[in-house]
Order: sequence, then C-alpha cells, then structure tokens
Amino acid sequence: MNISNQALVHATKIVDGFQHIKSMSALEITPENMTTFHQFLDLLSNEHGSDFADNVLAQQEIQAIKPGIQQLFSQASSLYERHWAERIVKSSEPKLTLSNEYPYYKHYQRATGLEINAIHSLAATPVRNVLMVGSGALPLTTLALHQSGLSVDNLDINGPDLLLGQQVCDALSEQHQMKFIHNDICEQGNLDQYDVIWLAALVGDESLKEKIIAHLYAQMKPGAQLVVRTAYNLRTLLYPSIDEQGLAPFQLKLKIQTYADNFHSILIAQKPE
Repeated sequence: MNISNQALVHATKIVDGFQHIKSMSALEITPENMTTFHQFLDLLSNEHGSDFADNVLAQQEIQAIKPGIQQLFSQASSLYERHWAERIVKSSEPKLTLSNEYPYYKHYQRATGLEINAIHSLAATPVRNVLMVGSGALPLTTLALHQSGLSVDNLDINGPDLLLGQQVCDALSEQHQMKFIHNDICEQGNLDQYDVIWLAALVGDESLKEKIIAHLYAQMKPGAQLVVRTAYNLRTLLYPSIDEQGLAPFQLKLKIQTYADNFHSILIAQKPE
C-alpha cells in the first residue's frame, strides 16, 4: 500500500474516532472515556513522519473536522486538568497524589526541564523573572519553574481555573509567593519586567496567536525570551499551531520537534536587543 492509500485509511480512522467521541452522551472524565480519548490521541502521534502526516492532513474530510477536533480537545483538556486539580487540592497527601497518581507527571517534568535548560543556555544574562500565560487549573509548568529557582507570575483569562490553579500551588508549595493574574494577555501591561514569557499551547487560536505575538513583542523588553508551545504534523489537529514565520519580528533561537512521547513542539525566540 503506497503512502497516499495509507494516509487515506488513517484519515478515515481519525474521522471515525472523532465522530465516536462526539457521539458520547456526556464529555466526562471516566475510565471508559479516557480509554477512548487515548486511542484517538494515538492516531495523532508525533511518531508519524512528515510525508505521511502531510498526506493525512491534506484529506478534505480531515480539514473539515479540524476546528471541531481542536475545540473538543480544548474542552477535554480543561476538564481533565480541573479533575486532577480538584483531586490534588482535596488530597491529604497532595504531593504523593501528583507524583504517584497523575499519569503525565513525569512527562511534564521532562518537557519543562528541557525548556528550562534551553532558556538558561540561550540567555546572555541570568534568567530570574518569568510569566506563564495560560497557567490553567493544573499549573505544573509553573511549579516546575518555581522549583528550579525562578520567580513566577501566572496569568489566565479564565478566573475559576486561575483560582483553582492557585489552590493547587498552595497545596503543593505552601511558601511559593507566586502571583496569579486574571487578565487577557492582550490587555496585560508591565511585561518588560519579565526575562522569559511562556505561552501555553492552548492559548488562543491561530488568528488570536498572531495578535498575542504582536502584543508581546511591543511590550517585552529587548533581550527577553519567548517560549511558545506549539504542534507539528498530526498534532496540529489538536493544538492551534504557530510556526517560526509566525513569530516575526521575534528572532527564532531554538526549534525542538520530538518524535516520541507525544511531546509538544517548542519554539524559543528573543526580542532583539
């Protein structure tokens, strides 16, 4: 079977999986639903090569459902984060609940560790103050940044998620002294105080990301770094993606695309000095 036929078969599996999830009576975090979600996510693995992924993405039926997949994934991700945030906050042993029970704990540790090492390696001067945009209800990146010795502020447009995220940080790191800012990043000023700004993968769609990038460039100080979590290949069906051209006039300093563990892709750019 040639690559075009393989791509068509795979595209059909993606469409069928998406329709199956849409047919669920309710979008809830249950063991059965999670099995279904994981089976669907496996179809969108980073392990597929670029030629194959391009062929799948070119299928008309895939382009037709792409907005629906992204909307569904955003909703499901938010539900999943809230589910685990509430479990951690209510736990008598929140640190053990996170490290021993949360399925993606080691993934976050590894992915964020990669980003932290990269920004320190690229920085001409010591990195101290960072802003996490889209910190959400389960701010594991925030906690990893804080634990690495950085001073962290958190910003999210969703007030209840931001509050729940603060409760998670209170439970896991009682003396954290982090700030939690309820605002739209495009309305946030005083961004020149940060050495690095992290932009979560699910912050904004493609068109909104362009507006966000322009606002950050206007507000950030020269020399500051921007870490953008994005997607490539089949993962672009899940995340609103941005490429290196979309970061202009920031200067791209590092691009990381992984082919294992379904890591998000990472772009690190700098505002010219």
